[in-house]
Amino acid sequence: MNEVGTLSLNGCDITNKDTIVTYVPNAFVTNYQYIILKDDVEINKVSVDDNSSSNIILNQSGNYRIKIIAHSNTGYNTFITDTYKIDKEKPIIKLKKDVVNLKTGTNYDIYSNISVTDKYSNDDVTIQTNIDEIDLSKSGKQTLVYTVSDTAGNISTKDVTLNINSNNYLLSISQIIIIGILICILIFLLILDKSVRLEKRFLKYTVSPLKDHTKSFFDRLSFKLDSIIYNISNSIDRFESINKLSKRYNKYTNAFSNGKYSGVDFVSMKIIVGFLSLIFSIIIQTLRFKLLNIFELVIPFVVGFYLLDIIYAYRYYKYRKRIEKDLLQAIIIMNNCFKSGRSITQAVNLVSQQLEGAIADEFKKMSLEISFGLDIEEVFKRFANRIKLEEAAYLTSSLSVLNKTGGNIIKVFTSIEKTLFSRQKLNLELKSLTG
Repeated sequence: MNEVGTLSLNGCDITNKDTIVTYVPNAFVTNYQYIILKDDVEINKVSVDDNSSSNIILNQSGNYRIKIIAHSNTGYNTFITDTYKIDKEKPIIKLKKDVVNLKTGTNYDIYSNISVTDKYSNDDVTIQTNIDEIDLSKSGKQTLVYTVSDTAGNISTKDVTLNINSNNYLLSISQIIIIGILICILIFLLILDKSVRLEKRFLKYTVSPLKDHTKSFFDRLSFKLDSIIYNISNSIDRFESINKLSKRYNKYTNAFSNGKYSGVDFVSMKIIVGFLSLIFSIIIQTLRFKLLNIFELVIPFVVGFYLLDIIYAYRYYKYRKRIEKDLLQAIIIMNNCFKSGRSITQAVNLVSQQLEGAIADEFKKMSLEISFGLDIEEVFKRFANRIKLEEAAYLTSSLSVLNKTGGNIIKVFTSIEKTLFSRQKLNLELKSLTG
């Protein structure tokens, strides 16, 4: 470059660092221009009106060339440099599988699962792994690390999980057993469907008895399920931790089947659902020809165990809302009974007959407790403790004061009726405003 000057660097070497090229013009150069070309496209043009040197900075990935047009007394001289290659982009690693299942003792081709692309280095990349540190004869999970570097010095890494199995024969046996069970269930359902259709064909030619004491299939299934729940409850009831846990579910006893299940029974149902979730997970993984690790066994059971809590909470919420809504109707009926001269016992009995649902069941319990000789005040206290509503506590306190001090029960219940009606009205207005 003696005609127009000298450059501090020659091109053609690739790097991932910023490059500074210094141009020093010759003494006879009066002014000059330098043009920066990136991938053969002009990106910058600078004019220098004197003979001073220039620092040309190349700091982005690309293939650069510098075109210098120098002006002297003899005319214009043009020079284009060799290519300066800058590559700051890491190689891109693409894996076909993030998890590879292998049998113990087999070899693994490390290049069969990977493809690498690099914009500026093309195929000139180096792939290294830690395959020498992995024992393919040992079952379990091991991590294969790919390290890819290009000629500019950029490095990318990617991990692959090698799932090495040694007891695949157990998987085959479990698959055969599960598939056999599924086939048996399918055959049973087909036979049951055929029997039902055959029964419908001959049903019009038969005469039904006045009383049919036979139980349906679903009744027998429900009875069998209840039997399993009670047996599990009797087995786990002896543990102190289970007893502490069951106390949290005692509040649900009235919301489910009118007190059919106890708190321990709810825990038993959670255990059953947990095992069903685990069995379902095993079936899915078996059909996918995969073995389950300890986490894949624990997580489905835990999810199934706590899944019922959502159903319990929802049913209990609906139960409380229904009682809260119907309690006003019960107080109106009781107040009308008092106005007609009836007693508290008769009023409670009439509410259990006139209303339906959860509130009717609660007043039936109260009527039964009164017939067994419990005090009115004690009966309403037990009622308030069962449903745990502020309105029920207010009703119980009012009756307690009336029993101790006396007073006009009609006025008291009329006041309670107006109060509850106003509260329900305010709640509805709040919901509408919130909506």
